[in-house]
Amino acid sequence: MKIKIFTLLLAAAILVSQTPLVMAQGSLQQWSAVQAVGVDERLVIKQKDGKTIEGKMIEASETNLTVSRDNKVVNVSRDSIRQIHHSTGKAAKGKWALIGAGIGAGVGGALGYAKYSPDSDDSELFIPVGIMFGVAGGAVGGLLFGASKRHRTLIFQQ
Repeated sequence: MKIKIFTLLLAAAILVSQTPLVMAQGSLQQWSAVQAVGVDERLVIKQKDGKTIEGKMIEASETNLTVSRDNKVVNVSRDSIRQIHHSTGKAAKGKWALIGAGIGAGVGGALGYAKYSPDSDDSELFIPVGIMFGVAGGAVGGLLFGASKRHRTLIFQQ
């Protein structure tokens, strides 16, 4: 008997906790949120055919969305749009490049130390060379990761 009551209470709690998500999805279908985005704001548009367009907002009419991409004007029909994300924030490339360089230095130094042998000639070079390659690889990886790190907010879904 206690298990049935607990199961019913758990099911009710899950149902109640999901209600705000369902209510919020109704507001994602409001085109007025897209029209409220300012000019030159970054948008990521996912179309129904699977293509993704990233560009800066120019205008949103009732039937069309116009964005600037690579200094070209792109018109996207409202009917062909699946989702629109508003991309905000600045890419922190330098910060992530430094973090990646630090991690790479540690990994490269550890790998170099693992290959080090006092009985072998020139094995003392493994540690600094490992650190150099680790720093370079980590910095490139961190730079690429930081370039893609922006905050995206879903403003429209159809």
